Amino acid sequence: MSEKKMLLMICGLVGVLVVIFAVFFSLLAQSGIFENRAGDNSAFRYMRYDFFVYEAPDFFVDRDGPFRPQMVQIVEDRGDWVRIKYGGNLGWIYIGANEYVLERPLGAFYNKGDAAHARLVGPGSVEVLAQEDGWLLVLEQDGPMWVDLNFRPPMNELTSFFEGFPHNVSVFYMNLDMGFIFGHRDDVVFASASLNKAPHALYVYYLAENGMADLGRTHTFTQAHFRGGTGVIRHMPFGVVFTENELLIHSVRDSDNVAFRMLVEAYYHHPLTYYEFYRNLGGNSDLVRNITGHQMTAGEMGFIMQHIFDYIEGDGIYAAEFKNSLLNSDVPIIMADYPVAQKYGQWDGNFHDAAIVYAPSPYILVIMSNLDRQGRGGFEEFKEISMFIQNFNNTYFRTQ
Repeated sequence: MSEKKMLLMICGLVGVLVVIFAVFFSLLAQSGIFENRAGDNSAFRYMRYDFFVYEAPDFFVDRDGPFRPQMVQIVEDRGDWVRIKYGGNLGWIYIGANEYVLERPLGAFYNKGDAAHARLVGPGSVEVLAQEDGWLLVLEQDGPMWVDLNFRPPMNELTSFFEGFPHNVSVFYMNLDMGFIFGHRDDVVFASASLNKAPHALYVYYLAENGMADLGRTHTFTQAHFRGGTGVIRHMPFGVVFTENELLIHSVRDSDNVAFRMLVEAYYHHPLTYYEFYRNLGGNSDLVRNITGHQMTAGEMGFIMQHIFDYIEGDGIYAAEFKNSLLNSDVPIIMADYPVAQKYGQWDGNFHDAAIVYAPSPYILVIMSNLDRQGRGGFEEFKEISMFIQNFNNTYFRTQ
């Protein structure tokens, strides 16, 4: 290699190193590592976030800003407060805050002893000025406020809303991220109608997942299986053959009474009975009178939906199939602006729905009633409740 080429290579390498060191020292300067806190006119600090400049080292005096991130010159240092020169003016900035990320909206109070929150803060990052026993003092646009890390949404918003509904409506609501639960007359016992097809499907899927059932086994539709009401199999000719897997889809998605009856018959004498499974799950087996003559409360069905959610969001062989059937219910009653996995029930004056709503912060909603008025149902009431709960959930549990 010639001396000229060698010289060019060395010059190029030196140039690259100069650029690397320049970038490195620029980043160090922005991080504040060269910051001089001695209080002389040569001290500088890079402000990494938008900031305000106060007339005095006090959050409650007049201020300018916010100013975009930039390097500022410090002319006086008082610990967490420093005086800076900006645009020919002098003012104070606070540099003692730490960043904290709120996962959901939390109540912000002007004083920790206030009876009600003034606003919601989050989700997102906040600047923390102090922390005391589950409270954060954060810097808001109009000054510091206390944020309660154990904040619970106000129950009175829910109770006030449901005071306007008749006594024949029961509701269970649970935010699945935070475990927040609200019940309105959720211990009232109703005939379950077709809600019981959901826990029975969970039972059969459990058996299959644990090698105690073969969902490829076939069954023939006969006159003995015929049932009126909901479903599509009743319109088919006798002699049609179904796998148990197909029967489960029909039972859940179409609320098919024939499919459900065939599944009950197939597993009625199984060594692990439905009653035992229900008890082992932690459910109130006293409500299970004879499987098809089930009783249910909104609270009990909410408990079942938690187990269904755990299963369909897991890695079970049939989890996605069960979820898909619930998401494609042929009669959606609980409404939302998000996907809804649900199982409804309607029989002899009873009108119910149990749902998992896949909002940004998912929740369970169960509504049970006797609003089936001459077969017209209670769709308007269910819509009103559905949208109120969605709004409440989005207000207090939204995530980024």
